[in-house]
Amino acid sequence: MATLSPTALTTVADVKESMGIPSSDGTKDNLIIRKINQATLMIERYTGRKFKAADYTEYYDGGEKGELTLRNYPVNSIASFSYRNVTDNEDSFSSYDTRDYFIDSTAGILQGIGSWWGGYDSWKIVYNAGYATIPDDLAEACASLAAYLSNSNTSSGGTGIKSKQEGQRKIEYFDPSSSGSVTGADSIISQLGLDDILDTYADIGFSGLR
Repeated sequence: MATLSPTALTTVADVKESMGIPSSDGTKDNLIIRKINQATLMIERYTGRKFKAADYTEYYDGGEKGELTLRNYPVNSIASFSYRNVTDNEDSFSSYDTRDYFIDSTAGILQGIGSWWGGYDSWKIVYNAGYATIPDDLAEACASLAAYLSNSNTSSGGTGIKSKQEGQRKIEYFDPSSSGSVTGADSIISQLGLDDILDTYADIGFSGLR
């Protein structure tokens, strides 16, 4: 049996509901778990972000300005922020005073009151970032994508189903073998109409000091 990834953005129950499978029917559970993991990776690659809350230790080069854009956000807490206090490649860092910078937790940006100079990997930050609870629209997008991938995997030559509605949930499927279809994760996400949701989470900036 496949194992649901700790970073999974939806649940087996939600994907089953999207597919119209009774919760008591476990015949496709292994497939659904695999497709949830696949859909989660596709969304992470599409947006350039990770979403589940986790601890990170990251290093950044020095820059002309005291502004650091972290790779992961929203920021839940900062365990330490420090700078390399030697010129060579030794793991020797001194703490940077919390009074000398501000943080935009939502955007994951640290703004210092002065410049943060230094060379390669001069700055080290240990922090926790991500969502403790995945936002509803993001979880629903992953459920829809995982349901599509599961149906595509179990149907010969494509799903053969245009749309299905179970209660408040509705999902549309597309035949990947049809003329005019385009392969690739981005095209699948676009075909399913999930790009409008995922684009709001896409990381269009860059990480590092600037």
